[in-house]
Amino acid sequence: MPIGLGFAWWEGYHPWPSLAAHVSILTVIVIMISLAAIMGRGRQVYSSHAWLCRVVAGLRHPLQRSFVFLVGSLIWVAFVMAIVGWDLLSFLREVPALPTLSYLIGRVTRFAAGRSILVALWLALGGFLALARRSSEHERAGFRSWIPGANRDAGRTS
Repeated sequence: MPIGLGFAWWEGYHPWPSLAAHVSILTVIVIMISLAAIMGRGRQVYSSHAWLCRVVAGLRHPLQRSFVFLVGSLIWVAFVMAIVGWDLLSFLREVPALPTLSYLIGRVTRFAAGRSILVALWLALGGFLALARRSSEHERAGFRSWIPGANRDAGRTS
């Protein structure tokens, strides 16, 4: 964590359009993708093929998923559509009362402290997504029916 905060501070105090700022962010992205690929190998609960089959099955039969899954999915879809719609509308109308997202982010990142905070938030979000609580064996048992070839009776309590 101190390394991440140090990097956020260092990144924030580079002038915005500097080559060093761009290269350092690109370096962090390449390192993190490489580490995720190396350290994540074999740690996934499902193979990529099984995960994709589960997603496709969920899309084919959405009403068979849990209520929480459906509500969560709808909230995320609405959230992403609202952001894309807002940015598209503000870009097309070009009125100062409805700024684009890049304009708003630019208002924050023009200051060193704003850049540092934004990089720290970016690192925190990445850390949360990478290290978030994994589902337990009991929770995964309910999803086995979505995987072709998996034991369909595992985890059922009927």
